[in-house]
Amino acid sequence: MTKKALKTAVKAAVKTKAAPKGAEPSAAARAKEMAWLTPAKLKEIRAELVIMRDDILKTVRKQQVEEGVDNGDSVDQASQSIEKELLFELSDNERGTLDMIESAIRKVDNGSFGLCEATQKPIGRARLEAIPYARYSIEYQNQLENKEVEVEPGPDFSTIGEFGAGES
Repeated sequence: MTKKALKTAVKAAVKTKAAPKGAEPSAAARAKEMAWLTPAKLKEIRAELVIMRDDILKTVRKQQVEEGVDNGDSVDQASQSIEKELLFELSDNERGTLDMIESAIRKVDNGSFGLCEATQKPIGRARLEAIPYARYSIEYQNQLENKEVEVEPGPDFSTIGEFGAGES
């Protein structure tokens, strides 16, 4: 970004008043937040996501090939067993990341990339540039981490075990 463009952006940010807390941004404000996601930028992001996906798949395949080799005495086998457990945990994390990356690729393809899955509000540009497969806005992610909201509310079991409930 050039110095002139940066100064212009800073001046515009200073001039604009923040919306009252809890106020919903207008459609125009949302469109402005999403304007940086041009078709060319989306194509670039999709290519980056595909590279990330391919790297994870290569790593997992390499781990699977290495796991197939079991040689040595009992001490070596015990050491390899511990390594396999660590690799399993790592591959579980990679599997979760891979799911998020593939979901982001689908979002680019269907036009919903850049929107928080929970609130449908735009995810900040800085967050998407840092983590292009982010599912939630930073605000909602903070609420999740602070346990202020639930990802998927479970069934209500509060009446289980209460005698007479539902009886007439």
